[in-house]
Amino acid sequence: MKIVNGKWQDTNGDKIDHFNVSELLEIGQKVKAVYGEDITCSRIELISSIVNLSEKEENSLAHLLNRDDVSFSRLAGF
Repeated sequence: MKIVNGKWQDTNGDKIDHFNVSELLEIGQKVKAVYGEDITCSRIELISSIVNLSEKEENSLAHLLNRDDVSFSRLAGF
């Protein structure tokens, strides 16, 4: 699931319908579990991206996030 031009699409680029709405609801539950009611488009995109990672990619991301020498504000250009 992702938001493209302000509209939800599934992983195939199709609009949300009764066949794929369960995937959207699952993403919503995961975002709410992590962030509570403070939901933003960036947070939805972050959780959606994490859900779509392979196991190897997920392990690499976890390793990156646990490094002490990584400055996310520097990576973001702040």
